Order: sequence, then C-alpha cells, then structure tokens
Amino acid sequence: VYFAESHVVSYVGRFYYFFYIKFTRILNILTMLGVFKFQFKNFVATVRFWKWYYNDYMATRYDKFKELLKFRKAMGLTLSRDKIKYIWGRKFLRELEELDTQEEKEFLSVIGDREGLDEISSKKLEIAKEELSKLKVFNWVRFIGVSGSVAAGFAKESDDIDIFVVVRNGTMWIYRAVIVFRDIFHNKIRAKRHKDVSNKLCVNLICEERGLEFPQDIFNMHELLFLIPIYNKSYKRYVLSMNPWLERDFYVKKELLMSRTLPKKRAFFIIRFFNFLAFIAQLTFMFISGHNPEIRRLVENYKRGRIEFFEYEFRMEKLEGYLNE
Repeated sequence: VYFAESHVVSYVGRFYYFFYIKFTRILNILTMLGVFKFQFKNFVATVRFWKWYYNDYMATRYDKFKELLKFRKAMGLTLSRDKIKYIWGRKFLRELEELDTQEEKEFLSVIGDREGLDEISSKKLEIAKEELSKLKVFNWVRFIGVSGSVAAGFAKESDDIDIFVVVRNGTMWIYRAVIVFRDIFHNKIRAKRHKDVSNKLCVNLICEERGLEFPQDIFNMHELLFLIPIYNKSYKRYVLSMNPWLERDFYVKKELLMSRTLPKKRAFFIIRFFNFLAFIAQLTFMFISGHNPEIRRLVENYKRGRIEFFEYEFRMEKLEGYLNE
C-alpha cells in the first residue's frame, strides 16, 4: 500500500511539475512575446514620429538658412560652408550638399567654401586688437567684440570699426565716461566731431550683463552669430545663451548656446549711484554740445542696462532691404 501510495504521489508530483511549472514558464514566455510585440509596435510608431519630426525640423532649418542667406545677399554677401556648419551643424551641411533639384543647386551655388574676411575687414580687425588696451577699464569689462561691417566681411576703407562691449552691472555710464576721457590723449575712439572716421573705434553698443537679451529678428541673429570676439572669447557663448530665441526661432544648434560662464555680482551701491550721476552728466553734456540725444531711447536703454549709439535707421534700412529682396 505504501509503495502504491508513493507511486501515486510521484505521478501527482510529476503532473504538478509539468502542468504548473512548465505551463507557467510557457505562459511567461508567451507574455514576454506579447509585451515585445506591443513594444515593437510602439518602437515602430516612435521611429516614424521621429522621422517625421526630423524631416520637418530639417525643412524648417533649411527655411531659416535661406532666410539668413537672403539677408546677407541683400548686403552683397554670401555664406560659407564653415559658417553653416558653425550655426546649424555638420549634419545639416551634409543634407544641404545632397540636395538634387536644379533650383536648389543654383540657390546653393553661391555658398563659399571657407569662412574668412576680405583684406580690408581683416586689416581693421587687427587694428581693433592692437587698440584693445584702450577699451579696458579696471576689472569691469567682461567681453569685447567686433561687430558691424567688419565682422560681416564687407567693410570699406573709409569705415570705422564697430565695437560691442559688455561690462559689469551698474557700471556702463562710468565706463563710457572713462574711455571718452582717456581718448583725449590717444584719439582712437570715434566722436561726433570726427569727419574722417576710417579705422576709428566706434563703441556704439555697451551692455551690462543684465542687458544682453536682444529683440528677435534676422538683424540681431546676424549680428550675434557673426560677432568676432577680441577679448574673452568664451564669453560669446554666454551672450548667445541669453538669447534662447536663436535656438527656438532660428534652429541654431544647441551647443552654441551652452555656457558655463556666470555673471558677476552687480557693483556696490556707491558705484551704481555714481553710474547714475555719470548718466545725468553725459546726457546734460549732449544737450549743451548740440548732439540732439534721443532722450526716450537713452532712458529706456538705461533701464535695460544698455547704451546704443548706432543709428536706428541703419538697422531698419537693412531689414527693409532684406524684406524687399
């Protein structure tokens, strides 16, 4: 009886092992296959979405590329392959070179091979570098760059050299007063009285670190991306990072807007107070000397942390030329 019972128990055990353990394993395998099938469908859908997103993204970047090229053509300029790679990346440049329609080939034929300035612009850039010491004041200066016609690469012999300076918060009008006073002795910075402005440093844009966000348009996009640093080169990325619309609206590659730079603390109260007095004093001098200052523009920019002396009409002229192209 014991022997018979042991055999029954044995068969029951085998039955349990096969129909429970094995079945459970098979069920798990089938479940995994079902999950895999579900995940595979999701994977295919994801791939299709990203393919659509990438194609749409590339098409939009292509539109922005044409927009920038059109803007430069309005100034008699073109774009280089190096600059395209700098702005939108190597992959986008490769996509451009693979375009095969005749219209697009003719459109892309105006692209130059390498980025570079013409002889006159290169000469003026070297002059700006040589005069760099005349633009530094204490430890307030965070960045100095060359902008305008020299940076864009179409300067004429008679042109001045546009300079963009970033200073510590609360110091911009004292900074301007110091460099103007020092210029009495070396006469290198352009002033209203100058008739011959060739190779003069035109400090037409001074920004405090709080005033680095600019309006979102093709003019400012061009100025920022073609800006040539001559002091604290790495700071340019911080300037770009303060304008996130470059990536959002013009699809500039993300890496260009990545910066580890941190702004300095604003100046002490006493310096900020003297900065305000320097603003009032220089505004008064502009009135007395007959410069006809744009009061509203100067006051608004004082609040923003910026001093702009470039002609507003010049900016509008370039934008209108682009729109009418």
